[in-house]
Amino acid sequence: MTEPDDRFEGWLERHQVEPLGPAPGAYERITRTARRRRIGRVAVAAAAVVVGITGVTGLAYRIVAGPGPVLPPGASASPSHDAPASPDPASPQAPDSAGSPSTPTTDPSVPSTRCHTSDLKISAQGAPGGGAAGSEYTWLVFTNVSTRPCSLYGFPGVSWVTAASGQQVNDPTARMTELKPARIVLAPQGVAHAVVRHGHPGAFEPDCHAVSVAGFRVYPPDETAAVFVPWPATACSAKGINVGAVSPVTAGLDP
Repeated sequence: MTEPDDRFEGWLERHQVEPLGPAPGAYERITRTARRRRIGRVAVAAAAVVVGITGVTGLAYRIVAGPGPVLPPGASASPSHDAPASPDPASPQAPDSAGSPSTPTTDPSVPSTRCHTSDLKISAQGAPGGGAAGSEYTWLVFTNVSTRPCSLYGFPGVSWVTAASGQQVNDPTARMTELKPARIVLAPQGVAHAVVRHGHPGAFEPDCHAVSVAGFRVYPPDETAAVFVPWPATACSAKGINVGAVSPVTAGLDP
């Protein structure tokens, strides 16, 4: 190594360099920056505390209230308001009263089951006005003798017979298909009727082969058990001759 040059040392002594101080306002900027950082750290910590408290509160609510409803995809939960249940219009409504023998129930909305043969008393009577030229009309009367309402719908099955357990005469009575049936409900002791029409046997001779009959064998609509209904008369015994016709069951005893 060489000794320092005296000239260089002399130059340093003549050109003494003073250390630079901070720029004007630097301390204030540093103070403000430090303060903002402290405030930011405090805000972040506070937000973390709030989130933690909210999560704990929500968890506590779910524990107390239970899980919410499971919604189908695409559905959103919305507040609902309780409303009184309305009756189903398609469901039959029970009446205030089941009716009485003087006011039989024939309202088709009354809850009921089909009238079975054992629920009914069936009798015969002359139709009001008797008959028309060349024809005789007879009413078959159906009375509900059970303790509950029951319904009838459609045509009864009707045949002439020679006795209560006797032989059938001729073919069964045909249906008056031009008349449309309606469901009717009979209260206990309520009544309904069907009209049976036959021509005078003499008008169909010599093909008729008239014989004496004891009455009708009657099947209520949709039933397979029959009832014998006394009604002595004369009927054609030849198959398909003057078999007559029967109407659907109609409520009440009005013509």
